Amino acid sequence: MSRIKFLSLVIIFNFSFVFSQNRERIEDSVHIYWQPNINLNLNDFEFDGTKEENAEMYCEKVKLCVCAATNINIIIDSPTNNKKRNKDLGKIFIVPVFDKNMSYALTKDTIGVNQQKLVFDIEEWTARYIRQELEKIKKQFKDRQDFLITWHKVVLNEAQKKKRKLIDEYTLEVYLEPKPNAYRDWRIKVDNMLKELKDYATTKEECNRFLYKKTIEKNYEQSVFLGCKNHN
Repeated sequence: MSRIKFLSLVIIFNFSFVFSQNRERIEDSVHIYWQPNINLNLNDFEFDGTKEENAEMYCEKVKLCVCAATNINIIIDSPTNNKKRNKDLGKIFIVPVFDKNMSYALTKDTIGVNQQKLVFDIEEWTARYIRQELEKIKKQFKDRQDFLITWHKVVLNEAQKKKRKLIDEYTLEVYLEPKPNAYRDWRIKVDNMLKELKDYATTKEECNRFLYKKTIEKNYEQSVFLGCKNHN
């Protein structure tokens, strides 16, 4: 039922994006970037779910008729000067995104949309966890290579495990073996988790780094792009 693609290096291609930005939504033609108070609606789920293997079966049997494809994208910008690059750990941007092209809704079910919005919020909690751990290990390393290896092998892998566990438990209690008031209880739980890490929330600056595809700091260039995808 769940598909996961682990962290892997990918190339960003140059697309012509139509994008918008207002108080609550930062988005382009493909992605919605997580921001506080953001809401999803049925029109955001653009993929034809009838083409997704087993989707109609899950809809009929466990009422999983709306499915969000979510992702944590990470960019590291590094100094263009090689001498500075070795001593600079880089500017790291971490953003949860909702993929419109891969998300589907087989029914006009607003409850299902809200249930999948919670998955998007779990992505945001994971991003906050990564930033918190990043702050800790930055103090331990001066060498860029050692820092990146530790960050990738320890922090990102651990974050992936935590996220997967949360989504699996949520899927079990809301869809597979539904418990009374499961969604309400999970909504409260995830809201509290987000509050605990409120100091590490995704910023508009991070979203804009992905939206406009330009480095923010002068004399920096993109060196790494990571995508940690989830399509539950």
